[in-house]
Amino acid sequence: MKLINPKYFPFVILMAIIIFLIFSLKAQNTIIPNWKINPEKQLNPNNQWLRDAKWGLFTHYLVHMPSASVPENMTAEIWNNKVNSFQVKKFADQLSELKVPYFFITIGQGGGYYCSPNKVYERFFGPGNGKLSNRDLVIELAKELTSRGIKMCVYLPADGFRGKSFEVQENWRNVIAEWSTRWGILISAWWIDGAVLESPEVYKVFTAAFKSGNPNAIVSYNVGPVGMNRIQLVPVTEYEDFLAGECDYILPTCAMIPSDLGKHFNINGRGNYYKGPNISGDQLHFLSFLGSWWGTGNPRFSNELVYSWTQHINDNAGTVTWDVPLSDSGTISKIYFNQLIYLSKQILKTK
Repeated sequence: MKLINPKYFPFVILMAIIIFLIFSLKAQNTIIPNWKINPEKQLNPNNQWLRDAKWGLFTHYLVHMPSASVPENMTAEIWNNKVNSFQVKKFADQLSELKVPYFFITIGQGGGYYCSPNKVYERFFGPGNGKLSNRDLVIELAKELTSRGIKMCVYLPADGFRGKSFEVQENWRNVIAEWSTRWGILISAWWIDGAVLESPEVYKVFTAAFKSGNPNAIVSYNVGPVGMNRIQLVPVTEYEDFLAGECDYILPTCAMIPSDLGKHFNINGRGNYYKGPNISGDQLHFLSFLGSWWGTGNPRFSNELVYSWTQHINDNAGTVTWDVPLSDSGTISKIYFNQLIYLSKQILKTK
């Protein structure tokens, strides 16, 4: 068998990555809502703060790169050392200087490591053995940020064990309710990933769990990013409040599509293509990353592009959340801080 010339290896690897991204985005963009889309549905008034904010920040604080596997050398000790190193006040000082209206942090992801303890988790799924940190980083951040007028929000996978049985789902809802009731009104929003659930009833009971600590909290369910076709992201359930709006390598735009072009676009109501605030009952909202991927890499956009796209969404009554990498100790690097200072100053001029 003829082997590939080593000099072509980088090209082959690059093409494989591109093909993977194309097919994964296409697959994730096949969105099947489990309820009848209703363009007349009224927005939850609790969304108002999100619309007024115009922009906010998000970070993937994990043991692994998002959507990747856990490193082989990862241990509970390493994870707890990382969580314990997070400098809450220093990070809060940065957000205060940036005048950030709200902030999302990942409680955990598919790797099974979480930055908050949970006794209900251990009762149903066995000892966490340090994978659930000893420190409740979420509540510490929430207390510090809310005292400064910054809303605290959280990210969580829909099912931490990807189990489909009723028992696993029920147990996982109890785990969520323990976090929610403990944090209470300190949490203003939940962004739930991988939410391919079976029925409206399942979404309903999960939403109740997320809101058990704060009935005024808003919830969003994510089923995949904006893909490379013209299908508009829409709500996946009537039991959510704002559009998850995940954007990877494509930034969507807002427009009134001419009626003659309607057949080329999957348009959600009266030719409005991402014109907010109401996307069939959801507040218009997008989430994308400033780096080369979620939580990592150098800035991929100029300051002017970050601002202009954010402002474009704001002009159409939407809000943009930007994912920014953090150090293990919970600080924003100078290169990102300067970009966010520019964004903040420009947005404030329009308020």
